[in-house]
Amino acid sequence: MLAATTRKVLISTASKATYATAAAANAVKVATTSNGLKIASSEESGPTASLAVVINGGARAQNGSNAGVAHYLKNYGFKNNANRTAFRVTREAELAGGVLSSALSREALVYSAEFLKEDIDLFAELLSDVVSVQKFQEHEFLDVKHQTVSESVTASHNSEISAIEAAHHVAFRQGLGHSVFAKPTARISNATVKAFAQELFTQNNIALVGTNVDQATLEKLAETHFSKVPSSGSKLQFASSKYFGGEARIESGAQNGEFVIAFEGAAADSKEYAALQILHYALGGQSIVKYGPVTGLLGQAATKLAGGSQLKSFNYGYSDAGLFGVQVSAPVAESNHAISAAAEQLKSIAKGLSSEDFNRGVALAKFAAAARFDTRLDRLEAYGAQALQTGKLTTATEAISHLEGVSTSDVAKVNLIVN
Repeated sequence: MLAATTRKVLISTASKATYATAAAANAVKVATTSNGLKIASSEESGPTASLAVVINGGARAQNGSNAGVAHYLKNYGFKNNANRTAFRVTREAELAGGVLSSALSREALVYSAEFLKEDIDLFAELLSDVVSVQKFQEHEFLDVKHQTVSESVTASHNSEISAIEAAHHVAFRQGLGHSVFAKPTARISNATVKAFAQELFTQNNIALVGTNVDQATLEKLAETHFSKVPSSGSKLQFASSKYFGGEARIESGAQNGEFVIAFEGAAADSKEYAALQILHYALGGQSIVKYGPVTGLLGQAATKLAGGSQLKSFNYGYSDAGLFGVQVSAPVAESNHAISAAAEQLKSIAKGLSSEDFNRGVALAKFAAAARFDTRLDRLEAYGAQALQTGKLTTATEAISHLEGVSTSDVAKVNLIVN
């Protein structure tokens, strides 16, 4: 069940500045090369480094006729290209001690590499080949399809994932409503994937991100290896997200039911999103101690329910919209009681959070903001998305500062969405 609201969302606009420093202390910078390629670097210490190509346009870039194609394209990474076979790509990465990976979200497609710093040139070339000289051969498509269908079937058997995917579809229908998983029955051809790649893989639509790489080195790598990426076209523009709300029911033979009560959230990095993050962690529902009891207002409510019912909050923020709410997992026989308990908590917070709940929410939200940048892959995706969307980078320190600037009255204002 999703609440229908008419609340406006904040839209981020791209910066026109060629260079911007997000945090001088951490030497995190974003720039635009002469050919329109965004680059973002984070100077760190240690013998290892990482690079990623972050492409604007994940599942959101799909349309009704090619839904699922982004999932296929994600799995096409590091296959045969004009310079190397897939076997050679894997072998060279292995001999250099590197790790290659790909990931897909609703707004970005990411191909990344982690490696010893002295091998940066090799891995920059491997990544550039993915977005410039990929062959998209028919026989390889069979392997890609098999992998994609396998991942989709696994996801469909996870009721928690299925419920969140369904909630996004009901909330937004198109754009952010498209699932990151292709349906096993999706009619996607090799030609469809190739055409989608040609639409996404242009210099104005990708960012090259590096950690433990200085800006001058990253700019040289971009000019040396990524000049092969087509320069025609511009950054993909999407229709503004529109929140619809509604209700969807999915039949399942599982003994436990999965339910989502969701509301329109806010764009990531907005003040409203920061307030929702505090509310999200005040509600809680997750355990902060391994195998320990769940915490927060929802955790307290869940302990009073029979049958091991679980209540937990979520807050998803995107470039121009968001989704906030509570996910309920309960035995079918106890589902009405569990949903009622979640609804009561949502009603109660509309009256305002206690100082204790607010302070706990702030502390947990600050930790989550810092943890978002814990791993190299996390930083690569976050910095790349920010470079493409706003032209500047928000560091962990700045994200924490935004949370510290939220007051109880700010949280009270966003409580209106759950009245």
